[in-house]
Amino acid sequence: MELSLARLDLNLLTLFDVLMQERNVTRAAERLHLSQSTVSHALGRLRQALDDPLFVMSRREMMPTERAKALAGPVRQALAMLEQGLRQAKGFDPASAHRVFRMALPGSVEHGLVPAMVERLHELAPHCRLEVCELAASDYERELEKGELDLVVGFAGADHLSPRLWREDWFSNPLVCLSPLGSALPDTLGPAELIGRPHIHTSSWGHSQAMVDLWLARFGVERELGVRLPSFMAVPQLMATGRYLVVVPEMIGRHFSQHYPLRLHQLEPAIPIVYLMAGHPLSAHDEAIRWLKGELHALALARYGLTPLGPA
Repeated sequence: MELSLARLDLNLLTLFDVLMQERNVTRAAERLHLSQSTVSHALGRLRQALDDPLFVMSRREMMPTERAKALAGPVRQALAMLEQGLRQAKGFDPASAHRVFRMALPGSVEHGLVPAMVERLHELAPHCRLEVCELAASDYERELEKGELDLVVGFAGADHLSPRLWREDWFSNPLVCLSPLGSALPDTLGPAELIGRPHIHTSSWGHSQAMVDLWLARFGVERELGVRLPSFMAVPQLMATGRYLVVVPEMIGRHFSQHYPLRLHQLEPAIPIVYLMAGHPLSAHDEAIRWLKGELHALALARYGLTPLGPA
């Protein structure tokens, strides 16, 4: 049976999109601020219009039919484009806008730049808010397509983001080594000096630490790992024991060496780390995200003098 779009209540497409995400009438009703009976009735109308059950109950959730699976992608993209068009038609004025910017970031960026990001938003967009989650083992296409995230900050060359996402280089920040204050190490360290003590491994994601190990392997040496941590929080206390070295991005190294009795050493040859921003093609022309990207480029340069790689 052919169905003309003109004969279909487009509100039912929003209902379908939410049901595809929730797979549960009660949760869908809560998200849509409707009663459960209203959602059930609307689902019945949609089933009749499309001549397909669309969802079949299983023990745990409503399972989509093949027809529903085929519709899910086009419907989500169409609704996302409509939402984006409505936002663009209104325009984006940071001084008056009310918006939550959601980002996934590696721990180094969270520690080194998020406080400054929050202050910049407070100053320029006082009614906007930042929500941050830690970078995880995902290609992030689904999260960005569904609008659960606006931007992802990842690593150039790490091959951990979907190829369908747009990418824009943000800044380059080399790795440095921290040693306890008073160590006899030279200002610049090579592979031989870097393996003189056990190391603190500082990331659950581990890209920068993997770069260190690859760098050492080029010279035929391997370091000893003394402690493995999911973040940077415990680094100063562990370094106070005098037993360890730690390799971190320079923006983290500068902060720690200013506030704790630690000494910063450059590495030779250098190990550059390039951060990039990524998003879904559906958000490529979103004025609010364009504004946010511009502010992030300016922030990296102003806060740490980081080398900007994308448009300012």
